[in-house]
Amino acid sequence: MPITSNFHDQLYEYYDWTELGQLVFELCQQILTTEKKFDRLIALSKGGLTFARSLVDYLDIPDISIIKIEFYTGIGDTTRTPIITQSLPVNIQNEKILIFDDLVDSGETLELAKKYISQHGAKKVETAILFRKEWTKIETNYHVKESKAWIIFPNEVRSTTKLLMKIWQKKGDNDEQIKLKLQQIGFPADALAMFGPGK
Repeated sequence: MPITSNFHDQLYEYYDWTELGQLVFELCQQILTTEKKFDRLIALSKGGLTFARSLVDYLDIPDISIIKIEFYTGIGDTTRTPIITQSLPVNIQNEKILIFDDLVDSGETLELAKKYISQHGAKKVETAILFRKEWTKIETNYHVKESKAWIIFPNEVRSTTKLLMKIWQKKGDNDEQIKLKLQQIGFPADALAMFGPGK
């Protein structure tokens, strides 16, 4: 199990490939016990992409599609609004759809995805999530874990390292302090050697 680290009043949890593979399997076990069948899995990009292939295999779902939802802030507006920036390329009329994403936080992205897919004629729409934040308001049909930590996935090591370095530098941490924090969170040594402080 991952170690929970706390830096600058923020909790962090890093999951490696083995741990995530087990969580994906547990999510699929939940769904399989319902004996429900789906015609298509729709992965939300980017978070849902990596493990979507495993889900369609375990759940024996014949088709897979992708949509992308991003948050935009209008000029002079502080409200972040989810916008669909990559739409469905296929007809899903009367299909039973399972939406998959790695994590749900505020729930706005998932809510928009459900509405969008329903409007395109889906017969049934359910949601499967690996991690659900404790404050999430939207209901999910299936999820494995609840957390209040910043979840870090092994398929986003470079981008997360870059982001955390920027955040911690603004808080006054030097390169050595940042490197130590990243190590304590659980980032792999070879990844830090390539993408960590000073690189």
